[in-house]
Amino acid sequence: MKKTKRPPLESLACVNPECEVYGQTGVHNLVIRKEYGKHDRIRFMRCRLCREEFSERKNTALWNCKIPEEKAVSVCEHLSEGVSFKGTARLMRVDPGTVRRLNKRSGRHGEQYHEEKVQAIEVRNLQGDERHGYAGSKAQPSWEAELMDPISKFVLSHVQGPRNDALICRLLSDGASRLADPHSIALFTDGDASYATHFPQFFGRPYQPARQQTHGRPYNVRYRIPRSAAHVQVIKHRQGARLQEIEIRYTHGSRKRIRIALEELGYQVPNTSAIERRNATARMMSKAQVRKTLAFSKRSDEKLRLGWWSLTVYNWCRPHRSLRQDLPEPVGKKSMFNVHRPWPSAWPTGS
Repeated sequence: MKKTKRPPLESLACVNPECEVYGQTGVHNLVIRKEYGKHDRIRFMRCRLCREEFSERKNTALWNCKIPEEKAVSVCEHLSEGVSFKGTARLMRVDPGTVRRLNKRSGRHGEQYHEEKVQAIEVRNLQGDERHGYAGSKAQPSWEAELMDPISKFVLSHVQGPRNDALICRLLSDGASRLADPHSIALFTDGDASYATHFPQFFGRPYQPARQQTHGRPYNVRYRIPRSAAHVQVIKHRQGARLQEIEIRYTHGSRKRIRIALEELGYQVPNTSAIERRNATARMMSKAQVRKTLAFSKRSDEKLRLGWWSLTVYNWCRPHRSLRQDLPEPVGKKSMFNVHRPWPSAWPTGS
């Protein structure tokens, strides 16, 4: 594996919050004091303005990492490929505590990066679903719920916890807060009643009903579903382990809005196929999500960070096989190549 290139000095910023150029790059306020580290020769810098001294790894996932950078990156890559903590430690010949520490830091930084970049997203269709897992023991379910854009396969929202009304509420609230226009969304979900309950609150327009009398308490705020928003539920009826029937329930909004969404997606009937394929991919990328094994996380915080790290790799690092572009000239039998997700104008352009 190739060693990660060090960023140029102009792309780094002062990490002192009291500095007048805190967080600003390209102002030429940093000088290299020395280099340290047996393997990586890490730069130790000083700000000319505030005289603060810090490592170039300060506030990064590799801050205070005791192993070579190349090995640390390989540890994170093993985790994102579905290798367990102990398996990664054996393969990379490091202590299991080192693997857990890198998982914790990479997951936290992945969540912070997602929070910073995924804002004011311009999408018109979303699919939502949950996948079960465990943390601590098989008696403690810990579910992961996500909202994704079925066209670009980009996951907008990711939450974890017990499967209840609060989990769905957090998911829809987080997803709506990341949209440029939450009132122009067609949402496809499963038959969980919490989706139908909370959809008007986050994707509808609030209004205050007129009072019929001059005294008494005012009416509670209600929500009106605009014509540009709709919600449809795909309900699977099973008998034992066998699927018997699929019911399509138009919960909110008009069927016309759903037909427009189906034309945009190229679907014949409403379904949640994109998010269900994402569930299968997530289980392969996280050892804690593998079905019918004892490889579940022993701690809920480790599962949370591992989920965020695998999501970061899925969203920002891994090319998606279903997204293709034509080659300028065919190369042998190949006429197309895999690409990263196509970013709309309001989406971040870097990864």
